[in-house]
Amino acid sequence: MFTGVRAYLDDHSAGYTDNEEFSNHVNTFKSILHNIEATENERSKATTGKVRNKAEMRKTATDYGLAVAGAIYSYAKKKGDIQLMESVNLKISDFIKFRDAGLVIELTSIRDTAARFPEDLSKYGITAAKFAEFEAKIAQYADALGAKNTGTATKSGARKTMQTMFKEADSILDSIDRLMNEFRIVDPDFYAGYKIRQSDKGPGIQTYRRVREEW
Repeated sequence: MFTGVRAYLDDHSAGYTDNEEFSNHVNTFKSILHNIEATENERSKATTGKVRNKAEMRKTATDYGLAVAGAIYSYAKKKGDIQLMESVNLKISDFIKFRDAGLVIELTSIRDTAARFPEDLSKYGITAAKFAEFEAKIAQYADALGAKNTGTATKSGARKTMQTMFKEADSILDSIDRLMNEFRIVDPDFYAGYKIRQSDKGPGIQTYRRVREEW
């Protein structure tokens, strides 16, 4: 409805240029819709970026975890330490099953186990530098998860802003609806076209409905 009404009023602006208040209402309505769209675009970009960043951090941390676990497993097998072998007997499918918080716990456990055998594991490719990189990847992944959680308050504030804008758009549109009654007399065709757009159920309204529901 919003997009259909906006487009119709834009296309027929010549019909109300001499009505100052009606024109002001239309401009305010268009400005609110612009702000709603801009805010939603920013949110969409930010959300996409966070999801991609977390996925990349998860994959990198998992790769390092598998490498370190593999080195520990090989070391334990050579030493005949069955208990140690079983503690790191992990495959990529095991890591995929972990939820984010669980994966951080598992990676931290692998890190702590590896820290017990620094010199031995260096012979299996897990040098001090590689171990430090592994620790950094775990921290980065944990930070990515924390950033997602700490963004709740910010998103809550943005949600209130969007809800306010939708209420303003509804209020302005209500006023425009009432001001349109004059055109039932002076320009029936313009009025009839507006009412059609007002009840439009096309793709545009689906977008606003989705955004309103998500916020």
